[in-house]
Amino acid sequence: MSSTLLPPDLRVLCRKLTSVPPQQLPHALPSLVSHVVRCRHALSTPADGKAKGEAAESAQLVNKLKTSITTLVNSRTREARFAAIALIKSAVDVGGWEVLRGCEPWVRGLLSIVQKGDPVASKELAIVTLTRIYALLQPYQTLVREIATPTIPAFATACVQLIKAPATGAVTSTPLSVVETICDAFSTLIPLYPATFRPSSNQTLTAIRPFLAPTETDDFSVPQSLQESTRRLAATQHHVAAKSGGSEEWAKLLDGIVSNIHDTADHVLRAVDESWEPAVGNPRPKVPIDGPMASDGAKADDYPTWSGVHAGAQRLVGLFDFLSTCLRHSTKGAVAVPLTKLTDTVTRVCLVARLSPKSSWDQALQTKAAIGRDEKEDLWSVIPDVHMAALRLVQALFQRLGDDMTPYVSDLSDTILRVFNSAISIPAIRSTSYSTLHDLLVLAGPALPKTTVDMLQPVIGATCRDLQEDAGYLKQPKNTASAGDGKKNGLAANADLFLQKPEATAEQKAVPLEAGHKVAASTLLTNLLTRLPQKHLKPSHRSLLDQTAILTSNREAMIASVLNPYVDTRGRKYPSILPHLTQQFPQDQTLEILRTNLRPEAGRASGVEEDQEMDEDEQEEEDESEDEAADEEREDHEMGDAETQAAAPLQPGTLPAAPQVDLPKPNNPFEVNEAETTTVYGGFENVRPRESSPPKRKHEGAEVTSPKRQELETPAPNLAQPQAGASTMAVDEDSDSGESAHLQIDLDDDSDDE
Repeated sequence: MSSTLLPPDLRVLCRKLTSVPPQQLPHALPSLVSHVVRCRHALSTPADGKAKGEAAESAQLVNKLKTSITTLVNSRTREARFAAIALIKSAVDVGGWEVLRGCEPWVRGLLSIVQKGDPVASKELAIVTLTRIYALLQPYQTLVREIATPTIPAFATACVQLIKAPATGAVTSTPLSVVETICDAFSTLIPLYPATFRPSSNQTLTAIRPFLAPTETDDFSVPQSLQESTRRLAATQHHVAAKSGGSEEWAKLLDGIVSNIHDTADHVLRAVDESWEPAVGNPRPKVPIDGPMASDGAKADDYPTWSGVHAGAQRLVGLFDFLSTCLRHSTKGAVAVPLTKLTDTVTRVCLVARLSPKSSWDQALQTKAAIGRDEKEDLWSVIPDVHMAALRLVQALFQRLGDDMTPYVSDLSDTILRVFNSAISIPAIRSTSYSTLHDLLVLAGPALPKTTVDMLQPVIGATCRDLQEDAGYLKQPKNTASAGDGKKNGLAANADLFLQKPEATAEQKAVPLEAGHKVAASTLLTNLLTRLPQKHLKPSHRSLLDQTAILTSNREAMIASVLNPYVDTRGRKYPSILPHLTQQFPQDQTLEILRTNLRPEAGRASGVEEDQEMDEDEQEEEDESEDEAADEEREDHEMGDAETQAAAPLQPGTLPAAPQVDLPKPNNPFEVNEAETTTVYGGFENVRPRESSPPKRKHEGAEVTSPKRQELETPAPNLAQPQAGASTMAVDEDSDSGESAHLQIDLDDDSDDE
């Protein structure tokens, strides 16, 4: 116990602080901080005046350590003061209340460093240390009254002076990294000490306004991390409102941002004859269309001015992200969220979109002839960035409000799909759409109608294509340039085409996705199998989802497929991919419950009774054949009623055994053709073709079976495997249904209409 009270690091630390020259202290900081951390028990132990032995010696050494740190923080050398800052930060982290109750001299010394001419690194570290001390003091009201309340106003004033722009320039001369640190410190302390920070609130907002939504026409460049920090700080300013005025200040902040979005959109979208009308408020004023595009001008409390389409789009993106930050940040109390205004703002910018990436913008939208072509092309190039910012706002609404967003699901789903179809070829659009649709499916996926599920077909195709391309299962497009002609149109042909090997064009190469894009696509794949009503999916699309889950070894998606079996409109359950799941993850013990409970179901699903698949399009084309088959089935039932009763009882949810009658059998996308049974499953790597299920056990009471009812022994159907050289992801290219599951990034208008 004595070694715990008096660690050797405490003696070593006190000796080093008095023996090491001040100029060498910054180099010795790693070891000094390590010693402080190991003295946790000694620093946090309450002082006992009656202690004896090593306990008394430990208390003396702790007092000596605190005195040495106080001497260093007030030293005349910069190196000593810098070392003192690091030692204070370590001591308050491990010492708790015992160190905090005597830290007032340290706080005064740290404030002096922030206010005076110390190096920027020392100022930044002092700000971090003071923020930590004030945050730790907050639970102790006595210490707050003695230490925090008297010193925080000076701390806030010193920080505002660092970030405030000088009279001769548009931005402060303080490094932006220090400005970001100050914004983070204020965001942390304002909710804890709102009344103390109230006098400096207006100056803080004025100082950070140039960083909230910067544009390329500004005289400085603002990193993304600083933009996020200043937006969080601006979102916390309503905490300083007196009494219960925080909710009103927060609502006023959102109204101001929405108003700025519409004012900026009036100029940026002036080339488009908008069909949008505001849901609330007065109609938008008309902006002049002659002359260069620019903002109306900056007021004393407004954002900096901008000019040009690109700068205007950047201002829109910044304002949308500002709204998202306000929704994600905690508020002082209950607030009223203007949902109609927010969703109306999203709808306005997202209506400027194409129905298909193959259609031109001029065909999709009504434009004004007075606007030049250059400005229109600039607008078409920046619209995807504005759309992504709007989708991030929708995602923030779903995550923050949850079930309260249910009435807006229908309209927002149309908005998301419109943006997705307009720029499906842009990876960032697809990634953002995947993330937003994930939140929508989590909220209201099982309740989506069939019309909405049908509209998700391009999303399903693009998700599967992205994941399969990332896994290397899709072939790159062939080079259609001809190498036989020496010259064409007076230009020499590329000589490398003559040296290229023919088999090189048939290789499958992985197209790696960005980490966030891959996570969003994988998560959406699982949600499409879990949250989406499977009865509304077409068999080809469900087969494509299962195929992608197997090829990409997505465990969560494969489990979701097993737990959500596909049942067609006739109630027939299609084969499960449980064998593929157990083969790819043989050591996963959590799958044992699935193998134990679902094996009989998987065995029944592999019989001949589920080898037929009918989607809605095929049902309309085969109404006559169904009627004939129904008449034959009724006649057979009337003639062999006695034999049927003697047969084995049917399992619930399965189809009766089919008689040996030559009837046309529709193609099944889940079944492997007999001609393909010898195909090498190279795409599955270690996944082997599914073996036939064992024969069903005969019912004990069915010794004599009807001669008219015979079991057909057929091999178990397997999940269709794409050929190694297939250039598309078609599930059943030779199907009579005429439906194609080709996943191309460029989608036709006809496919959208379907």
